Amino acid sequence: MKVQLFWIIILNLFWVGSCEAQSKLPEKIPEKVSFSYYEGGGMSRSYKKIRIAEGVVEFEEMFGNQSEPQKWSANLSDADSANLYRIFVENKFDRIKNDERKEIVYDAGSETISISVNLKSFNVTYGKNSPLSGKDLSRFQAVRKAIDELLEKSKNQKNDNSLDMTISEAEEFIKGKWRATGEHSSKHTWYLEWTFNSGKFKQVGYPPILQEGKYKIVVVGNGKITLELYEQKGTFGEEKKTIEIVISSQTKLLNIERMNGFSKITE
Repeated sequence: MKVQLFWIIILNLFWVGSCEAQSKLPEKIPEKVSFSYYEGGGMSRSYKKIRIAEGVVEFEEMFGNQSEPQKWSANLSDADSANLYRIFVENKFDRIKNDERKEIVYDAGSETISISVNLKSFNVTYGKNSPLSGKDLSRFQAVRKAIDELLEKSKNQKNDNSLDMTISEAEEFIKGKWRATGEHSSKHTWYLEWTFNSGKFKQVGYPPILQEGKYKIVVVGNGKITLELYEQKGTFGEEKKTIEIVISSQTKLLNIERMNGFSKITE
């Protein structure tokens, strides 16, 4: 009887350990995935934001004595995205759990890392009010290190943030037709085109998209041209919205509304 009880306990411990080891993250990187990092909090104006999605790294950092944050962006290879995702999976990021908080520390900063996969989000916060220890802390630090290394690598490839253009020069730069193409996991091809011409825009694509209206350039700088779209009609309705165009200094391709790889079409 004692022997049977011993093996029952061992099997139960094994089963519990197996359950704890399971991760809900797909083994292979999905088509829709994004990563983010935020550091800040307390009474300080300082913060750091990183967003990695759709082939672009976006960095923003604010120091307390600055009037405006430092911003830059860089294109990201599929291999770098896949490698970062692998680190999240290997460290079972979605299984990281905070320790029980014993007290509230006022004016305490924190770090938050998030991953969004197929519309599901997992995030972990680490700080004095969100403690981590043991394997959970080690896994969090491994993921943060991977983000830091990718950020350092991206600095050498970052897009031209000077964009020393006037609004009229930016208008001339974007004028024309820009196209991006690709293939879904189902092997069906898609394309998306933006046409900008003296304050009017048109967006067409396949699967079928048709949107048109007017635009005006509101900001040029920090590696981006910001447009306001208005008097719209079509697939996405009439609501006024703002989009950003990021220019790659290396490839001269555009990232329009967080979609990468738009090249100019000459007709």
